[in-house]
Amino acid sequence: MSQPPKYGVKGEVLNAHSNRIKDLMFDNKPIDPAAKFVVASNNYRAGGGGNFPEINESKVIFEAPDTNRDVIVRYIVDQGTINPSADANWSFASLPNTSVLFETGPKAKDFIGDVKAVKIEPAGEGEGGFAKYRITL
Repeated sequence: MSQPPKYGVKGEVLNAHSNRIKDLMFDNKPIDPAAKFVVASNNYRAGGGGNFPEINESKVIFEAPDTNRDVIVRYIVDQGTINPSADANWSFASLPNTSVLFETGPKAKDFIGDVKAVKIEPAGEGEGGFAKYRITL
């Protein structure tokens, strides 16, 4: 029996009705719960992959001949360059006395100051040359 990758992500939905997204807005106005939107997705999600409610093949209104990857590559080539900087347009809901530990490359220390949406702090050395960091929720 094979083991899952050491740094792989595995999880489950613990509370599908937890309403984790707060203050969702469109055009700087709160979203009307009755409003309808077109969701751009890949064929995996549109075909029901990931079990997202109300997103499945029966709801597909347009299927483009291009893959997401091809559209992004074409955009980058057309632009010549892009600025992939984070704009801090989201945050985690506060969970008192809770933090998350993660491991990443040691050069991450050079970029922590660029992250504005969350507080990230060093939390020691990880295994195999990785570094540990903590996000306080």
